[in-house]
Amino acid sequence: MSQPDEHSEEARELRYLARRRAERRRIWWSVLLPFMVVLVVALAIIGTVLSLRSPVQVSLLSDSMLTVLVLCPLALCMFPLVILSIALVTLLNRWRPQSRSPLRRLEAWTALMEQNVEKWLGNVDERVLNWAVRLAPLRQLLTTFDPPAAESSEEGVE
Repeated sequence: MSQPDEHSEEARELRYLARRRAERRRIWWSVLLPFMVVLVVALAIIGTVLSLRSPVQVSLLSDSMLTVLVLCPLALCMFPLVILSIALVTLLNRWRPQSRSPLRRLEAWTALMEQNVEKWLGNVDERVLNWAVRLAPLRQLLTTFDPPAAESSEEGVE
């Protein structure tokens, strides 16, 4: 009976080792290999820049590397957004005739609301002015006990 247990233990250990190898291989291909490639490319670029004598050559190399390493991937990443924008503009142009009447109704409703608000504000303004006229004598009473204001001299300072 000890034979099947040893066999199953060995089989588990072999499966474990195979999983570990597969995991190491996956890490190598997904992380370490791209890192090594970028490191080699960076060292090659540094070596090329150090071997160039003229600033014009270095400028040409840096411009071309910027284009290849930054702008090309940026253009590739922006391509779906450009296609989406074009599709949305096309759809908006197609929906424009259907949206005219709702927009005109909204415009008419907004104009009506503006008139109502202006009437309301006119009424409020009129009532505030009426109350200000009625309360004007009280304002004189409120300033009765205030100290006199300093008189300004017309002669100036001596």
